[in-house]
Amino acid sequence: MSRPSIENLWDKLDPNTQEWLRANPGSVILPRGVTDVLQRASDRQEIFEGVDRNGQLPLSPQDQAFIKAEALSAPVGHPVPPGAPSH
Repeated sequence: MSRPSIENLWDKLDPNTQEWLRANPGSVILPRGVTDVLQRASDRQEIFEGVDRNGQLPLSPQDQAFIKAEALSAPVGHPVPPGAPSH
């Protein structure tokens, strides 16, 4: 099953996860802990398509571009307040 984009889940992610993503804008594969947070934020019971046996999730080019844009618009250590426009 396909999964929602990081952009569509962004407002549902906790500030620590958003901060981790902004601090690691060059990531192409998300570690298990971050994948788990995305899974919970999506409210889906089934595991995302593409998750490997280690629980890691490869990012799509669109997700990578979104994370890089977020990293530029809200540098690490300066979280975007909830409800504020992110870009």
